[in-house]
Amino acid sequence: MVFQFSWLTVSKQLIEEQFDQKVNLAIGSALSDYNANHQTELDIDDLEGCNGDDTYKFMPTEKGALSRANQLELEESLSQYMSCYGIDEKYSVEIFDNACQSNNNAYCCSINTAASCNKDYQIGVSFLSKEEYLADKLWFFKLSSILIFILLTSVSFIILNALIKQKKITDNNIDFFSNTAHELKTPLTNISLALSLLTKNHSNLKNNKYARIIKSENGKLTSQIEKVLYLSRMENGEYQLNREGINLKDLVSEVQENLQMILAEKNGHISIIAPQHDIEISGDYFHLSNAFKNIIDNAIKYCDKEPRIIISIIDLEDHVKLVFQDNGIGIKSENKNHIFEKFQRVNTGDVRDAKGFGIGLAYVKTVVGMHKGLIRVKSDLNKGSQFELIIPNI
Repeated sequence: MVFQFSWLTVSKQLIEEQFDQKVNLAIGSALSDYNANHQTELDIDDLEGCNGDDTYKFMPTEKGALSRANQLELEESLSQYMSCYGIDEKYSVEIFDNACQSNNNAYCCSINTAASCNKDYQIGVSFLSKEEYLADKLWFFKLSSILIFILLTSVSFIILNALIKQKKITDNNIDFFSNTAHELKTPLTNISLALSLLTKNHSNLKNNKYARIIKSENGKLTSQIEKVLYLSRMENGEYQLNREGINLKDLVSEVQENLQMILAEKNGHISIIAPQHDIEISGDYFHLSNAFKNIIDNAIKYCDKEPRIIISIIDLEDHVKLVFQDNGIGIKSENKNHIFEKFQRVNTGDVRDAKGFGIGLAYVKTVVGMHKGLIRVKSDLNKGSQFELIIPNI
């Protein structure tokens, strides 16, 4: 609205200036012709503009004043030049034998004739319909401003309405997943407890194949549900990090040991490259370990050959960089911007059946962000992936 108002104001000023220039040129040209006919010199100074009507008024003819014939000659010349410059508005002309009052309501100019007896005669031209002229010229600008304002208001309303609906849908989805996760966690806890009691009372079931499958799958599903709950709490600001001093080398080694069984199934291997000295950071041990597990777990799942993972720990001046390099199937360039979004999964090659909710990397990004760090990925299809985590060492 401010922009449109400024635009209209400037437009009005430009149109008014253009009108003033045309009137001044018309008066000046008429006086030039008049003085040339009467062998006088034209003196045009301080031309300004105004309103009036088309009735002609003249000062009484006195000794030394302009004659009626001279006045008519000057008016006729003025009328011709007004038409020539495209001024069709009604105006009035008045001849003064002394200085006319030059203001916003009059265009004044000196008339020095041989018969003036050294008197400084003035011609004054005023317009009745100048404001109507300006309004007529501005109608397009006003109409376009109104249309633009209506358009922007309508578009803003539509966008705002769509955003409100989208927010409601998102809130409903979050509530649904949170409630579902809570509802699923209770029976899973009961299954785990029942299995523990069963194997305790029947020692022959401890090495039972089916009991191990139940325990393993129950653990996987419980882990996925906990990720959903933790991610929801973090995004809502309900969870605060439990910061403590962490030896990063020990944390990475522990994550490696916890994943040895999964690696063994695919004959995989993890190499850790780290400096000799200990690296201390302040962070949440539980969530950082889960974040590292998610990255390594993805490297194992999304690999169509024997997984080879290299974890590099680089101690820099004010932060620590962890680089997870794998030999997996890689990520297409168009998918890199979406892998950190919730419930987004990239299905490629022979690993379309990789299990999960698609929240692993979203969880990792949230955890790293809460530690004031950042995560980025470098990857090409069929050439593996490299995840870089930068965490301040404070």
